[in-house]
Amino acid sequence: MKKRSYTRLLNETITIYEESGSLKAYQFMKEHAKNVEGNQAQLYNFQYALAAASDLKKEALGIMEEAIIDQGYWYAYEYLQADEDLDSLREFEKFQELVQLCKQREEKAMEQAKPALTVLNNEGEQERPVLMAVHGDQENAEMTAVAWNRTATKKYKLAFPQSSQIQFSDAYEWEDAALGVQEIQDHVNSLSSTEKLIIGGFSAGCHVALRAILEQRIRVDGFIFVAPWIPNIDEWRDAIDSLKNSNIKAYIICGEEDDDCLEGSKALSELLEAQEVAHELKIIQGLDHEYPEEFNEWLHRALQFINKRD
Repeated sequence: MKKRSYTRLLNETITIYEESGSLKAYQFMKEHAKNVEGNQAQLYNFQYALAAASDLKKEALGIMEEAIIDQGYWYAYEYLQADEDLDSLREFEKFQELVQLCKQREEKAMEQAKPALTVLNNEGEQERPVLMAVHGDQENAEMTAVAWNRTATKKYKLAFPQSSQIQFSDAYEWEDAALGVQEIQDHVNSLSSTEKLIIGGFSAGCHVALRAILEQRIRVDGFIFVAPWIPNIDEWRDAIDSLKNSNIKAYIICGEEDDDCLEGSKALSELLEAQEVAHELKIIQGLDHEYPEEFNEWLHRALQFINKRD
């Protein structure tokens, strides 16, 4: 049996919560959290929130204390104050102490927040084509590097931007898309490569990457989007007209069970088709909002498609 991914664990836990309640979701998360790699702060968050929602007050407080005191994580003050799943804990002085500690850490993190760029395969003097991959919301550059640093991409200089917009420990977002576009442009400029540039992304990272392309803030030879979250796709129609007669190629991967992004992926494909932009849309059966298990093979196909000479 193949190892369960971090994103799949979160998706499955949410589904169990919606269908069977918080207790079963908590038991499922508790059983499997130790077996996945990803944002550990988020895994703790799921566990203490679900335990609290199940009225397991002492257990929830213990997990929360382990995350914040022992591990040094922090969570957004507004979230801790508003989440109904945590209501059973509000009577405890310890909970209020942990909330205040998180508030202090959040304020410090916000003051220190800045965009970052991780670059891999940068050895030697030979110029390599660049593949930049943009993380989704509540993710980070390290997680994205794990997903995209594959055999299929070993000949590329790999660049992984990390947003300056932090949500909680090791979790970043692109809520301010205009700021995200500026950061992506700055990162591309910093690479100073004269070679081919392909941009990729997952979920909300695709939204920022596409905006950067359509606003002509970056020039790319192609893009590879996985589970692209592209809200208000019809509003992009005129901007996508600018891709007509360009040499850009696109490869879009989305799960058949991805309720949030499947329709947007299809709509994007239709707009690209209307402008005669070379592209492929791959809908994968049984896949939710996550990377496909055989992502190396999909990357290989995507890169072959984009690099193919017409």
